[in-house]
Amino acid sequence: MARPEIEPKTALGARLREFRKKLGDPDREEVAKRLGVSKNTLASYERGETEPTAAVMAAYRREFGASLLWLVTGEGAMFDDPSSAPDRNRGFDIALLQRIGDEVQAVFIQVKQKAPPRAITAEAGRLYNELLQMVSDIRDEELVEAVLPVIRARFKKRLQEAAAEPGSGKRSAS
Repeated sequence: MARPEIEPKTALGARLREFRKKLGDPDREEVAKRLGVSKNTLASYERGETEPTAAVMAAYRREFGASLLWLVTGEGAMFDDPSSAPDRNRGFDIALLQRIGDEVQAVFIQVKQKAPPRAITAEAGRLYNELLQMVSDIRDEELVEAVLPVIRARFKKRLQEAAAEPGSGKRSAS
């Protein structure tokens, strides 16, 4: 059973804890590893007992896209603009990609086309990249939920237009 969380002693500690929760509340051990510190050290930062070094603060930016201004002062946005983050395309949300793959499959069925599994995967990747271009923060679930129907509708339209063009191939949606 997890211990109850202790109220942070500093505003910086509270922001560090809030930041980890905004990431989906991953285990401290997982976050600590990416920051290059121990789990206990991260816990100490989040309780406000110690302050992270400049190198650790830089790791928050590099690994998670944190805005250093927000971490230090609480001003501005919590995350830097994803388009300026050096690791913006380093990782992806596997569950979201699978969900998009399911949407692709459903659209193929809806327009009465059978697609090979590789086409499903390729289209899911394309739609995921399209989503990345349309949302400012892929971690903003509300924004992603609002944009997914738009992406699905565009994909369906591309499939229908491709099927309507003679000699173009019914499965070529890109």
